[in-house]
Amino acid sequence: MRKHLGISAFVAVTISCAAFTAQAQDKAVELTAGLLGYTSTSYSCSGCSSLSASTFRTGGAYAAAGFYLSPGLAIEPWLAIASLSSEGNTASSWTIGVGVPIYFAKEWGRKGWYLTPAVRFLSESCTGCSAETQFGLAASVGYKVALNANAALRIHASYDYGMESSSTKTTTSAFGIGFGLSAFIK
Repeated sequence: MRKHLGISAFVAVTISCAAFTAQAQDKAVELTAGLLGYTSTSYSCSGCSSLSASTFRTGGAYAAAGFYLSPGLAIEPWLAIASLSSEGNTASSWTIGVGVPIYFAKEWGRKGWYLTPAVRFLSESCTGCSAETQFGLAASVGYKVALNANAALRIHASYDYGMESSSTKTTTSAFGIGFGLSAFIK
C-alpha cells in the first residue's frame, strides 16, 4: 500500500511540474506600441461653459508593458507623450498610468476579449501658462488578434474620467479608440 502511495505521489508531483513548466513557457512580457488613436474629450466645470476637443494620433500614440500574473490577468503600466508646436508656442502633455487587463480567453493575453480598469496621472504644460496635473480613472474593452505566436494586433475602446484638480483644470470625460501592435518577449 505504501509503495502505491509513493508512486502516486511521485506521478502527481511529476504531472504538476510538467503542467507548471508548460504554462510558464507561454508566459512572456508583452510590449505594446500604439499605432493609431482617436479621442474625443469633453471639459466641464462649475461656473464655466463646456468645451470639447478631438485628437487623432498616429505612430507612438502610447507605449505599454504587460506583466502576466496568470493566463487571464496582467499588470500593464503605460505612457503616452504628446507635443504640439505652432508659431513659436508649444504645448506638451504626458500621461502615465497602470491598468489591470482581465482576459476572458486564458491564453496569456495573446488573443481574445479583455477588460482593463486603470488609473492614470496627466501633466500638461504650454508656453506662457502654468503646468497642470490631473488624476483619472479609466476603463477599456478590447480584442486581440493573434498574428503569430509572438505578436498580436490590439483594438480597444476606452472611457477616461479626469477629476477636477484646480480652478483651471476641469473635470474631463474622454471616449477613445485605439489600435496597437503587441510583441511577446520571453
